[in-house]
Amino acid sequence: MIEDSKVDQFLTHWRFINRHLREGRLTNGDKNITRLQWTLLRHVGRSEQCTMGSIAEHFNVGMSTVSQMIDRLEKWGYVERGTSARVKMVSLTKKGETIIQEVRASYLQQLTHGLSRFSEDEQETFLEFLQRLAENLKDVSDPGRRTD
Repeated sequence: MIEDSKVDQFLTHWRFINRHLREGRLTNGDKNITRLQWTLLRHVGRSEQCTMGSIAEHFNVGMSTVSQMIDRLEKWGYVERGTSARVKMVSLTKKGETIIQEVRASYLQQLTHGLSRFSEDEQETFLEFLQRLAENLKDVSDPGRRTD
């Protein structure tokens, strides 16, 4: 069994990495996009048909919460609403697509810089460990899947 202190160390480093990658990336002029708004933008960008109801369901929040979040993002010019057969649709604007691309490029640049300080062998080993951790977590969430 793994010690609690090792799990705590892992979580501390993981949180630091996430915080560092997010830091300043979700600011555009005077607009600070929250993590939830960022996640909502990415969700809308990935969805071909995104309705207000599907957003509420996906994020497990009420329609009023979704409406408030969309109001702000629409005010900032990142999303737009439309209606299709009496259903309220949400889609990204060009500005919304651009901020997603810019933030993603910044994340990738930061990660590339951090990983480039490892040797090729260290990078391969690190990625193998991450893949194994991902597989181990899948095993925990799907106990019938274990193969060992």
